[in-house]
Amino acid sequence: MPKLRILAFIIAVFLCQAATFTVDPAKNAVWHNEQGRFYLNLKYYTAAINEFKTAILLNPESEVSASFYNNLGIAYSKIKDYDSAEFSFKKAVELKPYYLRFRENLIENYMRKNMLEEVVKTHNRLITENPNALQSYIMLGLIHKNHGNKEYAVMYFKRFVLLAPEFGITNRIKSIIEKLEE
Repeated sequence: MPKLRILAFIIAVFLCQAATFTVDPAKNAVWHNEQGRFYLNLKYYTAAINEFKTAILLNPESEVSASFYNNLGIAYSKIKDYDSAEFSFKKAVELKPYYLRFRENLIENYMRKNMLEEVVKTHNRLITENPNALQSYIMLGLIHKNHGNKEYAVMYFKRFVLLAPEFGITNRIKSIIEKLEE
């Protein structure tokens, strides 16, 4: 009989706590992202991809999930699935358009796919059609910076600064210009 009471008490405590226990998908998404990064560091790329995908499923459309998509793109690029990497990097840039590292990863992926020249032409066309295409100025500036074309990089970055003097990223772009002009 005492064992039955103890068992009943344990069940009652469990049920009471279960009623107050809530699952926070955003926190779980961050946990899965960290697991993915752990697997990525161990070079277990398939496991990393699965963890990043789970993180995205739990929190698909926020600035935080931009990091999940970026990490997923890195994992895909490690297994040379550059099309999936491109999709992931583009989604990261879409969710957090002024975070330069995501754009640099996308540019590196374009290089691996031998698409960089096509991307440059596309962004030049976009600027011709819309001289206020801020994201194209950033992309072209980063592409030229990463390939040692300092003059062109500075030209595109300065145009961005001129068009968007109040953006949060503008100070970062200004510091890049200063380093390129040294």
